[in-house]
Parts: sequence; structure tokens; C-alpha cells
Amino acid sequence: MRYGLGLMEIPLSCGGAYYSHGGDMPGYTTRNDVSEDGRRTVVLDATGDGSTDSSTQQAANNLIDDELCA
Repeated sequence: MRYGLGLMEIPLSCGGAYYSHGGDMPGYTTRNDVSEDGRRTVVLDATGDGSTDSSTQQAANNLIDDELCA
């Protein structure tokens, strides 16, 4: 991942990358994601499950990757 100007550049499993900006607070997360060409977007809002590991974040990353690679 690369970060600058408030945006993360994250590689996609199908090639290319997407740009993302997120926000978190205890129990809640939001992500706004757009493909490099701007043709596909994903907005993810979720409540947290209280887990102390990164499993919830990894599930969100997988969902975003799946949708942008579809």
C-alpha cells in the first residue's frame, strides 16, 4: 500500500490498483474505494465485532478486492 494526500493506493489481486480513504471509530468503519480508471466504486460501512485481531479488516479488504475485480 502507498499513502499520500489522504488516499491509499492498494494493489488489486486481478492486477492494477484502487484508491481508498477510510475512517474508523470504536465499533464502526467506513471505506470509500475507486478503481484506477474511475469506472468502479465500492462504499463499505460496517459495525465492528469487537475482535482484537485484524480478521474484520481483512474481510473488508477481501470484499472490496472481490467487487473491484468482478
